[in-house]
Amino acid sequence: MGAQITCVGFRVGGWERLGTPDRIRARVDLVERVRRLRGFAGGAKVDALLAAGEFLVFVLRAEPADTTVALVDALRRHGAGREGTRVGVTGGSAGPASGAEAVAETVRLLGRGRGFGGEAPFYVLLGDLLHWHVRSASSLPRFQRVRGEAFGPDWWVWPRPGGVPVSPARREPPAAARPARALVRDGDHAAAAERLRGVLRVRPGAEPLLALGECHLVLGERRAAVETWRYLLRRYPLTLAAYPLMDLVEPDDVARGYLAEGLRVVRASPGLAAEPDRFEHGLLLALAARAYRRGEQRAGDRLVNEAADVHPGGGAPLRVLAVEALRRGDRAGARRLLAAALARQPEET
Repeated sequence: MGAQITCVGFRVGGWERLGTPDRIRARVDLVERVRRLRGFAGGAKVDALLAAGEFLVFVLRAEPADTTVALVDALRRHGAGREGTRVGVTGGSAGPASGAEAVAETVRLLGRGRGFGGEAPFYVLLGDLLHWHVRSASSLPRFQRVRGEAFGPDWWVWPRPGGVPVSPARREPPAAARPARALVRDGDHAAAAERLRGVLRVRPGAEPLLALGECHLVLGERRAAVETWRYLLRRYPLTLAAYPLMDLVEPDDVARGYLAEGLRVVRASPGLAAEPDRFEHGLLLALAARAYRRGEQRAGDRLVNEAADVHPGGGAPLRVLAVEALRRGDRAGARRLLAAALARQPEET
C-alpha cells in the first residue's frame, strides 16, 4: 500500500484546429518533449503512456509531491510545446484500480481547463490536496485557486489565466474566529472546512484532516472526502478512525486493501482504539459485505462468523446477512434476520 504513482497529463494545445497528420505529429512531438524534460520524475521511468484524442497521460512510479515540484520547474524553464497546452498532475497508490482512478482524475482535471484564455503558452493544474502538499516548496511559483461552476472550488492553476474567476488569497482566520468544531455543530460545514484548511496550513495533523474529510462528505463532495482520508493515511497510517471510512472507496480492491490494513493495525496495536474489539468487528463486517457483493459466499460467511466471535451479542452480523439474503432474492429470510437483529440490539437497527 506504500508505493505511489504520479499521473502527468497533457492536453494538446490547438487540437481542434489540427488535421489528422498534424495531430499525430503533435502527439509525437509532445512525447519527445517530455522525454527531454530530464530530472522532472526524479529518475523514475514512465510505467505507461495512455493516449485518447487530445489527451496524453504519463504514469510514473514516483512520489506525487516531489514529481510535481520538479515538473513545474522543468516546464518553467523549457515550456510545454504547443501553445495552449494544459498540464494536469495527480497521484495515488500504485495498483490497478487506484492507478486507473488517478488517470481518470487527471483527464477530468485537464477538462477543467477548457475555458482558459490569456497570454500564457500553457497552464498547469493541480488538485487541492496535491497543491496543499507542495505549496511551500521554494522553487514552486504561486498558484491561484480557481472558483466558479465551470471549474469547481478545489483546483489550482499557474500562471493565472485571463478571464477566469480566481479567489483572493486565503487569509489565516483571526484568533477570535470560531473553532471548526463549533461550526460543525451549527451545521456550517463549508465554513468549518475553510477553517480546517487554515489550521492545516500552520499545524498539519491527523485530526484536522479527518474532520476536513467529514465536512467534504456532508457537503456532498464524496471524492474530496475519500482523497482527504487517503492522504491522511499515507501521512498518518496509525489513525485508526480513518480506515473504516475507506469503505466509501468504489474500486473494490482499493477499499479491501485499506480495510485489511486497518485490521492488521488494530490487531498489532489494540491500544490505539478505545474499543479494539468493536473496531475489529466493524472492519470484519465491512470486508464480509464486500465479499458477498463479489459473490464469495464462503469468504463472507467466514468473516461474519469471525466478527461475531470478536464481539458477540450485537445485531450487526445479522444485518449484513440480511442484506446478503435480499441480494439473493430471499425476502422472507431477510425479514427474519432483520427481526432477529432488532431483538438483539434495537438501538443499532
